[in-house]
Amino acid sequence: MMEIQKQLLLFMSGIHSGFLNLLVQVFTIFGEEFLLIAISVFIYWNINKKNGFVISMSLMNALSVMGIAKAIVRFPRPWMVIDNLETVRQHTATGYSFPSGHTTCAASTYSAIAMTFRKRWLSILCAVAILLVALSRMYLCVHWPMDVVGGLLIGCGTTFIFGGVFSRTYDDKDKSIRLTTAIGCVMTLATIVLSIILMTGKGDALAFDDLCVSFAVYGGLAFGFSIERRYIDFEINEGEWGKKILRYVIGLAVVGLILYGGKVLLQAIGFYNYLTRALRYFVIGLWCCTYPMLGKKFNLF
Repeated sequence: MMEIQKQLLLFMSGIHSGFLNLLVQVFTIFGEEFLLIAISVFIYWNINKKNGFVISMSLMNALSVMGIAKAIVRFPRPWMVIDNLETVRQHTATGYSFPSGHTTCAASTYSAIAMTFRKRWLSILCAVAILLVALSRMYLCVHWPMDVVGGLLIGCGTTFIFGGVFSRTYDDKDKSIRLTTAIGCVMTLATIVLSIILMTGKGDALAFDDLCVSFAVYGGLAFGFSIERRYIDFEINEGEWGKKILRYVIGLAVVGLILYGGKVLLQAIGFYNYLTRALRYFVIGLWCCTYPMLGKKFNLF
């Protein structure tokens, strides 16, 4: 089985070309964190709050399962095993190899979009996006075929199993507040514990770094949803697309500022470590849900 996978990746490496590399890198971006955040918050802020909640929570569930699987299996990346393997966009391949994080994220997000909106044309687009991301990870030679299959199973599987649960929970406001508060507490505590373990050098950073980030985002997002439903409970009005686009651009710009600017700032002041990195991602999750509280004051919501 491993020999077949090696030969497939060597074939992929052999057909690399400038144009194909550029094209496939565009495909793989559909499974990367910033674009998936951008899609999720656009739906949550502007289209359908319930669908945005289900999509985001499904993605966080899939990410957590994926991170746990990586920490347990700890399978090496292809370039660590195959000599002279040409990889592309290797810097986006973090942690151990199995399962593919990009594939997991794409499979979860796009299957959740298809499941919540239930429009045939949209479901077809989502299926194509999932397939392109999955194939891109093998073409770029940053994942084994089994990593991609694992990502597809985890991403789609967790969404289909828990998507309905999150949908029904959202319809019961009190229950949704209790659930998201509980998830926020568990994930935040887990983030703190993992960060301390990594900072003290007692844990395998390659195994637990991605998991720590996943837990941090999940904790912030869950607390954010709880706060939003309890204290804000904004409504999405029909039309008003000028206002919607403006609030989206501003809100997403803040996400980018925290994600990229926050890292640069923390590194510049010498305060960038596992705990502050996790805090950065926690704040992103929190911001995505509580931004409407600030937006209301400026008549953006």
